[in-house]
Amino acid sequence: MIDNLDKRILDLLKQDSRCPFVDIADKLKVSEGTVRSRVHRMTDDGIIRGFTIKTSSRNVKALVEIQLGVNTESDEIAKELSKVSGITDVYEVTGDQDMIAIVDVDSSNKLNEIIEHIRKNESILSTRTRLILKEHFGES
Repeated sequence: MIDNLDKRILDLLKQDSRCPFVDIADKLKVSEGTVRSRVHRMTDDGIIRGFTIKTSSRNVKALVEIQLGVNTESDEIAKELSKVSGITDVYEVTGDQDMIAIVDVDSSNKLNEIIEHIRKNESILSTRTRLILKEHFGES
């Protein structure tokens, strides 16, 4: 269970995962030790599953929407897709599609290879791809 202070720490880490604990402590008016112990606890509890960076690049980025067949083990499909080089995230979603795979590759040819790989799975009924034209993360 996380409280309001944990949420505020997470918000700051989401903005900058490299932000020093002492800076977070200053912003939240708590001790550095408090921030450190809470981050370690949230990591141990699986609330924080990793620290990452966001890059701005000339890569081809896309959302691949995936429709699964009835009675398909979505966890198995997600595990398989998450192992594909170039797929950075896999989400189960509501709506017409069942999953979304986020793809970040260096060429449209590589994107097409990934889409073809996805379509080879007999449990996947269809895909729909949306290219990302412009990123806006981190902008105020």
